[in-house]
Amino acid sequence: MRPSRFVTILVLLALSCQPDQPPAEPPQYNVPTDLEPFVQAFRNEARQRGQSVAIDNLIIRFGAVSEQDVCGECRLQAGKTPVITFSNDPLCWQQMNAQERECLVFHELGHCVLKRLHKTDRFPNGAFVSLMNLNDVSVYATCRYAIGNDDCDKRPRRSYYIDELFDPSTPAPPWAK
Repeated sequence: MRPSRFVTILVLLALSCQPDQPPAEPPQYNVPTDLEPFVQAFRNEARQRGQSVAIDNLIIRFGAVSEQDVCGECRLQAGKTPVITFSNDPLCWQQMNAQERECLVFHELGHCVLKRLHKTDRFPNGAFVSLMNLNDVSVYATCRYAIGNDDCDKRPRRSYYIDELFDPSTPAPPWAK
């Protein structure tokens, strides 16, 4: 039995009304050698939490960022390779310690790879709930100068923040009270 001309016309109209999508760029991977260990650490942390993350389409570079007072940004555009730019401002990367650098890289990978948005919630003690906060990517780093009773060594908080990065439903840790 031959389909009716009406059905054929409807099918052709439906197919012709599909929105034009730009062709996707071929995958690119371009990460500076000194940043590769942070990307590998991110993959390992995901793996330790039973997740696999595909990071075969990513560009990371140093350069100008779009907003002042920002040390990194992720640019995501449909069909294009995600791009993370770290500010070349001397007050950013060059002044950071190892934990701060890891926090910044993981934060931006949270945006570009995990598609996480910023989260501004705080615990009762004032600490941010997530590494994905807007204001402080040194949530599990050591501070430079102890002031008063400031708890300067926040490295024991690292496992919580990494857990929360990969699972936003992670329960609050005991230190958050």
